[in-house]
Amino acid sequence: MATCSLDSSCPHENPTIAPTPKSASSSTLVAYDTRKVAAQLSTTRLVFAHAGAALTLFLATTDATIVSTTLPTITSEFHANQAEYTWVSVTYMLTQTAFQPLYGKLSDLIGRTLVLYGSIFIFAAGSVLCGCAQTIEWLIIARAIAGVGGGGIVSLVWTITSEIVDARNQAKWSQALSLTWACSAVAGPLLGGVFSVYMNLPICAVAFVTLWLSLNHVFVGGSSGVSWRSFGRTFDFVGLLLFMGGSSCIVIGFNFATQLGWTCASTLTLIVVGILVLVAGAFYEVRTKRDALFPPIAFRDRTIVITLATTFLHNFAFNAGTFYLALYFQAVNGLSPIQAGITMLPYSLGSSLASMPTAWLIGYWAKRRCDTACQKWLICIGLALSSIGFGLMMLMSEHSSRAEQTLFPLIAGAGLGMLFHAPYQVFTRALRRQEVASGTSAFFLVRFTGATVGLAVAGAVFLGRLSNSLPPDVNGSVVLESVVALRARSDWPDILHAMASAIKAIWTVCCPCLGVALLVGISLFTRKIAIDEDDAARDEEKAAAVAPAALEGV
Repeated sequence: MATCSLDSSCPHENPTIAPTPKSASSSTLVAYDTRKVAAQLSTTRLVFAHAGAALTLFLATTDATIVSTTLPTITSEFHANQAEYTWVSVTYMLTQTAFQPLYGKLSDLIGRTLVLYGSIFIFAAGSVLCGCAQTIEWLIIARAIAGVGGGGIVSLVWTITSEIVDARNQAKWSQALSLTWACSAVAGPLLGGVFSVYMNLPICAVAFVTLWLSLNHVFVGGSSGVSWRSFGRTFDFVGLLLFMGGSSCIVIGFNFATQLGWTCASTLTLIVVGILVLVAGAFYEVRTKRDALFPPIAFRDRTIVITLATTFLHNFAFNAGTFYLALYFQAVNGLSPIQAGITMLPYSLGSSLASMPTAWLIGYWAKRRCDTACQKWLICIGLALSSIGFGLMMLMSEHSSRAEQTLFPLIAGAGLGMLFHAPYQVFTRALRRQEVASGTSAFFLVRFTGATVGLAVAGAVFLGRLSNSLPPDVNGSVVLESVVALRARSDWPDILHAMASAIKAIWTVCCPCLGVALLVGISLFTRKIAIDEDDAARDEEKAAAVAPAALEGV
């Protein structure tokens, strides 16, 4: 069995040292060669860098769902209708998703850390505006601004942490980010009742100082000789508009499905137009003579395409399942949001803790075999476990025992937890070094779109099923805000059964999605990628694979 050591004698290693930008000081390092940067960073600095990254990531991802338990308060304070308070949540996820294509390219031009610090500032500014909001329109706009910063935080912390750590140790170090992502969706509704947007400010400040001190004199990304004039000549503005427009149409369309129904002309038109615009953007990206937003190989490499599809379906199921599992415990067991969050600990701890041994196993395999075969099988095992878990959750009803309510979500959570960073590890290894930043933007564009679409589809399925099974005199659109009052009705058992059945319908959608991802992964996801192969040879091979197809479009 082949073993790769960490010194330069490893036969697979032939690092290419990128030139230092003219504007940089002599102490500045260019982090295209992660081994070179990692050699200059002490373990203490790496720990603090990842701690700061995890802290900002938690803020950005939790903020997407933190308002879910405060929407009734928002409705009362601002006298908002259902459509308006829905947009409080949607606008954050919309801007977080739509601006993803910009971050990778911008960070290639002016440096990763500068874009990250700017994103933290924008997120903090949006949080301040949310706290000062006097009208519902003001709050919606402020949430949109915070989403712009939140999207940059998510994309850049993963890019930076992947570039300051040696490739074989990325799985070990990235487990902090994986745990953060797994906890954030569960923590959002739990913290919604006790967390103030103003609390974001000191946390952002601490995270900024921690990152700045740990990454001082480390120039991550960026290119020499770049000017705003050259940026204007080469940046792919058309591609940016296509991807922002397409993803925005899809997100808004699925949100309309929740409010207006699937058969509404506005819903169908927006979703269809969004898909067509994204397809047009993909064709444009592989043929444009400008600097493409996404690496062309992302649209051609089978491993990358399947990884992105798996990521979409995983986040679809994770966000839909998590949000409505909390609702299940509140409705069936009569719990408050905080109590429901505590009851969800088997699910949340299962998803969080499963990522830790996953990271250790990936790191061990990388040192022993130097390929991504371990990630491939962990992805398949995670998909199998989560499919089984959601299948078992479909058996849950308003009469389920506490053991069933504990065991079934635990299995689903453990499977989902195995999928938080293994796909990203495979995805980044399938790219050339200079494609990591723009590729990461594509990865998180897909991840955010999956999360947003998952919540929108789940909401439409829930309300559609609920409206058809509730007693005639109960309005399905307001039942969630009236649960306490409805418990006093004589027909409460019928209402409870309708809510439990509607939630079960969501898990019925999630289960086959994960099953399809598993079947595709087993049948097609067969390529192994060497982790410590010669970077230059790997890049030349990929460039040669992309060049013929690119010439066809010229």
